[in-house]
Amino acid sequence: MLIDRTRKGVIKVREKPEVLKKISLLISEYLTKFYSYNSQIKDKNYYLKPVHMVVRRMPDGTTVKYYYYGRYWYSVQKTSGSSKIKWVYKGRTKPDPSLPDPPVNPIEGLVIKQLDDYVELVFPNEELFRQIYDQLVRD
Repeated sequence: MLIDRTRKGVIKVREKPEVLKKISLLISEYLTKFYSYNSQIKDKNYYLKPVHMVVRRMPDGTTVKYYYYGRYWYSVQKTSGSSKIKWVYKGRTKPDPSLPDPPVNPIEGLVIKQLDDYVELVFPNEELFRQIYDQLVRD
């Protein structure tokens, strides 16, 4: 484990790839709340995604996966004349005030950078670092 603290309060921790399994277990209990919430708002054609994943191929051919934990809002639109749907990103704030309040994402703000031999956890502040990292180390 390697911990790096920046001036802006961001904390970066380098860990073994096995930490991803622990984070999945940590968020799994909350995913059912997100699934239930999305079922509630389905008629309004919105969808709330708790994790956004991006895969980048580096110049040397290796891939890096980024996991962004938060609240990512999409509208679901049917394309004319077909049964296909189109996902339109709406931002990180609730797009329609008439929607019920979404469930809390306990690891909102966490960014994970997964490389072949290690994982980098980026915490936006000390509070989230203590809340999450203590649980990961304890288990």
